[in-house]
Amino acid sequence: KGSDATMSSLQREQGGNPIQNGIAACGSLVGFCCSGDANDNYNVYDRGIGTKAYLEEESLRFPQVPALTGSPKYGDLSERPDMEVEGGARYRGQWRGRQRHGIGCLITLDGHRYEGAFESSRAHGYGVFTEADGTTFEGQWSQDQKHGHGKYVHTDGTVYEGEWHQDEKSGRGTERWADGAWYEGEFLHGSKHGVGMYKSGSGVQYEGQFRHDRMDGQGCYRFVGGRMYNGTWKMGHMSGHGLMEFPDGSKYEGAYENDMKHGEGTFIWRDGRVYRGQWSNGKQDGRGAIIDIDGVETPGEWRAGELVVSS
Repeated sequence: KGSDATMSSLQREQGGNPIQNGIAACGSLVGFCCSGDANDNYNVYDRGIGTKAYLEEESLRFPQVPALTGSPKYGDLSERPDMEVEGGARYRGQWRGRQRHGIGCLITLDGHRYEGAFESSRAHGYGVFTEADGTTFEGQWSQDQKHGHGKYVHTDGTVYEGEWHQDEKSGRGTERWADGAWYEGEFLHGSKHGVGMYKSGSGVQYEGQFRHDRMDGQGCYRFVGGRMYNGTWKMGHMSGHGLMEFPDGSKYEGAYENDMKHGEGTFIWRDGRVYRGQWSNGKQDGRGAIIDIDGVETPGEWRAGELVVSS
């Protein structure tokens, strides 16, 4: 129902609230140590980039049968009046022998309705399925399954339009939620899978590769506030090589692990100063060097973001 959330280890943006605790680049270099300034303190928001959409597949269930017009016979098809069929359902439409075949309308006891094409008593071809609560699917069917192009509209405001394969979203499609979020791209077995673009109602945007409803592979993520990460993702997290750019002009390029700077990387302040070296859990940790704006390099040793030894 439009609340796709996958990254359980990260704090999430809820109800369209903006992401908080964005990175602030160092304003000054004290003792050749950037302390916590260049260290990670931010959240990745993945509303809609990570859980299975609430598209619960319904059985063929179905109020008021429309009058059917036309000749009572169509080749080997015959039209019969409203009658009770299996399970207490009511059917009016065309038949071929003892099977519903052609155009008809089937309504079940619990108020669900299918109106459209039948083949051998199954929904097959173009048809409209309406649940008792008003949820609808309009599009192509094959042997009682959504198959081909179709549009699914849930009463909570979720809308998916695109390709289906054996009752699952598969192929290209667009999904929209009531809060303004949307995704356009590839699906597989009901999940976002392949290449696509997601944008939240508050402005967060991701464009790139997905795997099983999670950001996975190469992708570009634009945070609320103007930060942008372009690089490798793994199971919904920034992991691998990436480039993070900040609104003030500073940037970090290097290794990430579980959304934190981790490994070898380079942080460049907007005034041109540089830290190049090792990181751990989002902070400078290990051997590194500060390069000032004149190009003078000062090696040092950092622990948890603090300079402990300088050469």
